[in-house]
Amino acid sequence: MKSLTSVEHAFGSNVIFASTKIDLPERGVVALRGSNGSGKTTLLKLLGGVIHSSCGTVPDWRNRFNAVYLDTEYLTLDYLTASELLDMIRPLTGPIPDNGLLTDGMLATKVSDLSLGQRQRLVLTAALAFQHTDVVLLDEPLNGLDRDGSKAARSALLAAGQDRLVILATHEEDRWTDYDLTIGQDRKVRLSEAGVAA
Repeated sequence: MKSLTSVEHAFGSNVIFASTKIDLPERGVVALRGSNGSGKTTLLKLLGGVIHSSCGTVPDWRNRFNAVYLDTEYLTLDYLTASELLDMIRPLTGPIPDNGLLTDGMLATKVSDLSLGQRQRLVLTAALAFQHTDVVLLDEPLNGLDRDGSKAARSALLAAGQDRLVILATHEEDRWTDYDLTIGQDRKVRLSEAGVAA
């Protein structure tokens, strides 16, 4: 298990997590669920090191597990083509696997000219290609994808979950992941097998 015993975080007087235990499986795809403002993105960014935590549990967890957080805001070098961006990160990824997410046309297109769905495909391709990664953290990675894109993304995510942990925040109702991690109104975080009530 890649669980955290006690997570604490607040923005000023707004307490997001207070001594919250978070159970995480060793591997598999986990859908992070909860209402807007429940702390889904905050949790992902804490685990990914994007926002600082004064709680010792999170840095300790990050020392044990190599986690990467990516979303479409990662694509800041939007004057590059998708292919050029992937070439730039190749020392961290090695060869980019063909997972059906990117077409030749997308690869030749500047990032700034990609649609939201195409940008999501690019982020997913990069995130799942990183080597030596124990945990991949994604915020709404299926947002903006058409039916074919969503199908390809789900397939790529489930394949990645066979040898690492993938946590993705989602508002989708579909239960296609291995696990659900639900942040309740009480800010407690509950892990359950997908399709099983938390």
